[in-house]
Amino acid sequence: MKNLIALLAAGALTAPAAWAVEVEGNVTLASDYSFRGWSQTQRDPAIQGGFDVAFDSGFYVGTWGSNVNFGASDAGKVASMEWDLYVGWSGDVAEGVGIDVSFIYFDYPGDRDGLNYQEISGKLSFNDFTVGVNYSPEYLAVADVKFLYPFVDYSYAMSENVSLDMHLGYNMADSPTADFFGTQDEYVDYSIGFSFPLGGATFSIGVYGTDNDDCGRDCEPRPILSLSR
Repeated sequence: MKNLIALLAAGALTAPAAWAVEVEGNVTLASDYSFRGWSQTQRDPAIQGGFDVAFDSGFYVGTWGSNVNFGASDAGKVASMEWDLYVGWSGDVAEGVGIDVSFIYFDYPGDRDGLNYQEISGKLSFNDFTVGVNYSPEYLAVADVKFLYPFVDYSYAMSENVSLDMHLGYNMADSPTADFFGTQDEYVDYSIGFSFPLGGATFSIGVYGTDNDDCGRDCEPRPILSLSR
């Protein structure tokens, strides 16, 4: 999958010069990196950044990275970075209705290469809602563990500068055992927060959490602050 993404990205980047291209970068400082309600930094701060190239055809390629901290594995290896590569297409299929489909490769460089895995994502947006689902044939690089993640997002502009953002996701692992996420194969994650401009950047404050009682403080409801530009 990583090679497929690289080939598709190379093809997109060598597309005819007549195609309109939009290039964007972003950087975020956050008090915690929460992924599906689960802290990826043991509730320590994170610095994150990404780079996207979008074409007027609707195709896009991009990359995004963040520091992580999963602690040492049984072999004493430690992951310190997550590096995502993705390629996809987005566009409108009807008035006010858009779709977005993509392939995502999650890479953990260095000694924890055994964590690398991929997902397929599909999203449908209408009005202030987005509904979608992600699928992985080997979630978190664990063989024979298929993963499905339906979710819904809601974003409401409370004023010209302030938005209310909510998220609800359902994590389901088809695992040979019944304890993939602690003592269970499924859990719910959620978040609710506000975003507003601050000094040329965007400041966000929200509460993130899960209903999973097996992963301790990394999954407990907690406030997260972030500043993005």
